[in-house]
Amino acid sequence: MDNNEGLRKHLSPLGAWAFAIGTSVGWGSLVVTANTYLAQAGPLGSVLGLVLGALIMALIARNYGYMMRCYPEAGGAYAYTREVFGYDAGFLTA
Repeated sequence: MDNNEGLRKHLSPLGAWAFAIGTSVGWGSLVVTANTYLAQAGPLGSVLGLVLGALIMALIARNYGYMMRCYPEAGGAYAYTREVFGYDAGFLTA
């Protein structure tokens, strides 16, 4: 059973750079939290900030999941905004 319909590469060099920069920003936010917020807000304030941030990210992920189920075509946020709000709003989103 030789099936060549497996996963294919979809990450362009520009996408790899975007992924690397996004990872750096995420790591930077963790370091800033540990160095700055912990000293100023204390452990309870830092934990509260991290939990609130995680809840907001979970809400965004849930909304993206809904968007991808409703409009599974390529284009992501642009395709969703274009279909729901029109081409002008889709252009601004992109």
